[in-house]
Amino acid sequence: MIKFLKNILGLGHPENRRKYDRYPIVTPIEVTVDGENFQCEVENVSAGGLRLTPALDAEVGATVTILYPKSGLSLEATVVGSDGSGTRARFLSDDAGTVVSIWVRMLNEEA
Repeated sequence: MIKFLKNILGLGHPENRRKYDRYPIVTPIEVTVDGENFQCEVENVSAGGLRLTPALDAEVGATVTILYPKSGLSLEATVVGSDGSGTRARFLSDDAGTVVSIWVRMLNEEA
């Protein structure tokens, strides 16, 4: 009953707080952090960002360069979180993120 009342009053948690839909894919990616290159995999991607595995050794707020080798497309992102299994990064440009999200998914489907 309390959950019902909270939802009516707008105090409940929305089902999906994310601004963009996520798409699960597994594809190799190159990431540069402070001039050092890392080989990672994308675990999921959206127009807002992506999740990389394994976790990067980068502080929250660090700018990273993401290179998608299949296309040569390079894009900057900001690290927004990390745990033992992966790193979440947000694209610096929503427009570029939309293009990357669509492009990566399309290339991944063709493989």
